[in-house]
Amino acid sequence: MGSDLFSTKAFLLFLISIFSLIVFASGQLSFLDNSCGSETPDGDYKTNLTSLLDSLSSKASTYTFYNDTLNQIYSLYLCRGDVNATTCQSCVKAAGQKIQEECQYNKTAIIWYDECMLRYSNEDFFRTMETTPWFIMYNVNNRTDSGEGDVGALSLMDKLRAETPYLELMFQTGKRPSIDNASLILYGLAQCTRDINTTSCYNCLSDLSLMIQKCCQEKVGWRALGPNCNIRYEQYLFYNEVSADPPAPAPAPDNPGEQKSEEILLNVLDRPTRTHFMEGHIHDHDNTGETYYFNLTTILAATNNFSDSNKLGEGGFGPVYKGKLLDGREIAVKRLSTKSGQGLEEFKNEVTLIVKLQHKNLVRLLGCCMEGDEKLLVYEYMANTSLDAFLFDPTKCKELDWDKRAAIVHGIARGVLYLHEDSRLKIIHRDLKASNVLLDEEMNAKISDFGTARIFGSKQLDANTNRVVGTL
Repeated sequence: MGSDLFSTKAFLLFLISIFSLIVFASGQLSFLDNSCGSETPDGDYKTNLTSLLDSLSSKASTYTFYNDTLNQIYSLYLCRGDVNATTCQSCVKAAGQKIQEECQYNKTAIIWYDECMLRYSNEDFFRTMETTPWFIMYNVNNRTDSGEGDVGALSLMDKLRAETPYLELMFQTGKRPSIDNASLILYGLAQCTRDINTTSCYNCLSDLSLMIQKCCQEKVGWRALGPNCNIRYEQYLFYNEVSADPPAPAPAPDNPGEQKSEEILLNVLDRPTRTHFMEGHIHDHDNTGETYYFNLTTILAATNNFSDSNKLGEGGFGPVYKGKLLDGREIAVKRLSTKSGQGLEEFKNEVTLIVKLQHKNLVRLLGCCMEGDEKLLVYEYMANTSLDAFLFDPTKCKELDWDKRAAIVHGIARGVLYLHEDSRLKIIHRDLKASNVLLDEEMNAKISDFGTARIFGSKQLDANTNRVVGTL
């Protein structure tokens, strides 16, 4: 009985491997996901879009990345840096056809294949880093190694994130042995669209890495894709090994079908069989941001364990500390008082609401941390601290001439107008004072503490959820 069962399993495994080998060797494209806008264009737009996408596919036999425009339609494609010219062109052509079928010629859309990405819009997005829509896939199986297994994966991906922005093709792959098991090789990939600069590329890859930290860090494999960059980590070789930074824009003509059959079989059999999907959204009328969850270890390292030397001040809801993340970004961390009666889920829901408020005259909430008794809010850091530091200082006040003062007043007014009239949430800031107006490096005014009272759980809050009350 046992022998028969073993024979049956072996035969099924053989059939699966042969079928997978045929698909792998044939160069069949792998569709991943797409996201569509909501506006439906007229007939001229559809005709122009078809012409533009056809033109792009003809370029893909020569270029791995290309952007073009036709009659106010903007489009680009990006092929994975290790695929050959034939695969690149086939993918771009297939993507152009499928995106029109799936999105019904919507004015804005993006589509991802394993081999390429293609997007278009009626608005110019060239040279602009965007974080939405995003798409995540991960293997549902957790790693079986110790917690130290994180170090190998993180080290590999950190290295790729640091190198990719400075390469000509903004594409890099890498591998390294696992710390727990030297015979296990970890593989990674990072890539950016080449219309953005090095800083934007690095920030884009960092944003995706933060998303992965929320969901998938302990998984045996994952990938995250956005409009301007993508990252992937696996415990099997999933890319064609080419030189790290080839001189020409077209990738080396490596054909996966020419690899040894034993190597192909090994890769096929090691591939994950179950995958989970997470998606972002492409149409975002209110310019909402993503909620990032920082782990406590990261915050402690950034703030030097909440040292007094990093302390910026003490607010009504707790102290504020300056921090610096591993990627060099400076942050301000508000450590909420443990006296708050709010539960974990309530806190998360509040942060999700407040993080949607995005305006150039509001201090941006980058995310939060919730571990143990700690509830931390992570904000962008303002180099010139608060307005009161200038107004009430006999020396610094001289730096504020009337032009700067007028610009600050206008900035405050624009921020308040957004909170009152233009945001999805209607917020009345009841504690608008000089210490709650922060100044960036260029002395632009940004309002702070407009949502902390709601997060903190003040008894004086209005119960109407359509009217979020700010600090009291």
